[in-house]
Amino acid sequence: MSVVQPGGNKRPGGSPGPGQGQRPQQKPGQRPQQKPGQRPPSAARRPPSAKPGAGAGGRVPQKGGGGGGRPPAGGRRPGTAVPAGPPRRFSATTMAFTAIVVVVLVVVALVVVKVTSGSGGSGTGNCLNGVCAPVPTKAPPGLVSEVTNVPASVEQAVGVPSSSLVGAPTYVGGQPPLTSGGKPEALFIGAEFCPYCAAERWAMIVAFSRFGSFSNLYETTSSPWDDPSAIPTFTFHYATYTSSYVDFTMVEHESNDKDGLGTRSILEPLTTEQNDLWSTYDSKFGEPEGFPFLDMGNKVIVYSPSYNPEVLSGYTQSAIAAQLTNPKSAITQSIVGTANYITAGICSITGQQPAPVCSASAVTAAAKTIGIPS
Repeated sequence: MSVVQPGGNKRPGGSPGPGQGQRPQQKPGQRPQQKPGQRPPSAARRPPSAKPGAGAGGRVPQKGGGGGGRPPAGGRRPGTAVPAGPPRRFSATTMAFTAIVVVVLVVVALVVVKVTSGSGGSGTGNCLNGVCAPVPTKAPPGLVSEVTNVPASVEQAVGVPSSSLVGAPTYVGGQPPLTSGGKPEALFIGAEFCPYCAAERWAMIVAFSRFGSFSNLYETTSSPWDDPSAIPTFTFHYATYTSSYVDFTMVEHESNDKDGLGTRSILEPLTTEQNDLWSTYDSKFGEPEGFPFLDMGNKVIVYSPSYNPEVLSGYTQSAIAAQLTNPKSAITQSIVGTANYITAGICSITGQQPAPVCSASAVTAAAKTIGIPS
């Protein structure tokens, strides 16, 4: 499991708070060597008043005085009363114009407040010092089609990549099966801020699309304040998945950072069973709960990042998807190689169905590398 640890509100199990558990930097294409049941050591997250007018009270002194100067207009004598004029009235047009001006001024004021609070250093809006949190947007159909329909020829050409590029999941035997609705279940626990989850989602979408279909995928990035920052990805928060072979439960447990590192919150609470599985399998491998976590039927577990997310850094979702037809690309080898491992894990709980997917040479080779009994 990634050493990116949950933050925000603590949940059962004593998960560490924001600013803890950042995975150490890796060179692109390298995965730290791990002893069995061990994960690399973690690195700490760094985780105005008006001017007075002229004269007393700001009033300009008037010329002239009692008895002197020019007599009042109209020839009236000094000391005689001046009859009051009729009361002034505003026309309907003037009043309407005034109302419009007031509304415009209020709107402008609200916009100014929003902009200044969001882009300043107070951290109270969606931006902090010019860096803004991502806003998920619905993924275009063309993009989803590219990611969910990677050619079988590419899958076979990538096969099982070098272990220095992609790490295999872990086989666990003798555990009670995980099921849901009469089907084997796969459980993903991730977080929108997490860069390692960002990378893993690409491979999960490719793999699970071989068994069913996704709807309502949204594109986003991981936290722009984390390291590595702003890894292009998708979020499962709005998505649904349909399959005749496997039930895929997608939990985005924590949100993205809102306005600075560690400003995330609980997005989707865990059930007691989900939290117990997460805690049980992570502690089995000597780790506290962290992201990403993928449990395929209590048989094959992903508890650490499968590949270095920096391989995706600086690209858009469209640019990444466009490379998924090139098996020589490091991006394709990372994503599709990981997907082949995940596919082998899913096949181990579906009774090797569907046969065309599970009998593919790349998948059988991945199953052998994982150590799944034939």
